[in-house]
Amino acid sequence: MKEERVFNFLKFKSFFLFVFLATFVFSIFSIFYFKIKMGLDFKGGTIIEIEFEKEKPNIQEIKKVLNELNLGAIILQETDQNRVLLKLREISEKERIQIFEKLKGAKEIRSEMVGPVISSELKRKSIWLIIFSLIAISIYISLAFKKITEKLSSFIFSLISFLNLFQNTLFLLGIVSILGKFFNLEFNIPILISILICLGYGINDTIVFFDRLRENVLKRKGKNISEIINLAISQTFTRQVNTSLTTIFPVLAILFFNVESLKFFSLILILGILNSTLFSLFVAGSLVKLIAREL
Repeated sequence: MKEERVFNFLKFKSFFLFVFLATFVFSIFSIFYFKIKMGLDFKGGTIIEIEFEKEKPNIQEIKKVLNELNLGAIILQETDQNRVLLKLREISEKERIQIFEKLKGAKEIRSEMVGPVISSELKRKSIWLIIFSLIAISIYISLAFKKITEKLSSFIFSLISFLNLFQNTLFLLGIVSILGKFFNLEFNIPILISILICLGYGINDTIVFFDRLRENVLKRKGKNISEIINLAISQTFTRQVNTSLTTIFPVLAILFFNVESLKFFSLILILGILNSTLFSLFVAGSLVKLIAREL
């Protein structure tokens, strides 16, 4: 039987844990220092539907013209052949007039305000959604990976899974705060969805590693924890990398072909998938070694 090639990943355990802790601290710093800019979905604003008398300009041209007015983040949505929906912050009457002065041949069809009551309710539900996801997945992991040995309990798997989800959430929120500061990104429903997708992707990667780790513990009794962890990482390495790359490449196409409305959505997805893959490959095993020193 051909012997499996095993690389000593735990040789760099201290480095992996340092990077994990550093991104954790930096993410918290970014969130509190740069703040997260809340989008219209969460803070309210103005919705204006406009119609062009002649041929409608493309969305990018409209956005370029409106950006000259410094109105903040603007969401544009095509609703009909010659109609466009503008979603932006609450504006004054003067700013409203300036919009139609810039958009030659456009007239207002309707205008309405998105109230802060709806927005605050949505914000509250979104926070609870993320918290519930973290708790529910941690409980599932503790049930799925019952105690294997005296020193490798379901609590260890559950704790590491929670740290994975929590760190990934903070990491992506930190990225959102930085992009908000320098590129005017606002936290909205699509960004929230991209974060939740990354959490699901990340926990799936971690479960694959845990499953192989459990299998190796049961098959190779007598080996120490370091050998078993290194074997599990080596066995899942190619699969994890290939899965991540095949997911990232289509998302990169969206990013590079400059689909404006999905640009930040795709960027968050890419960074979240990369972070999740690195955690499952290098940090999860290092944490298992740290918590369960001996089997």
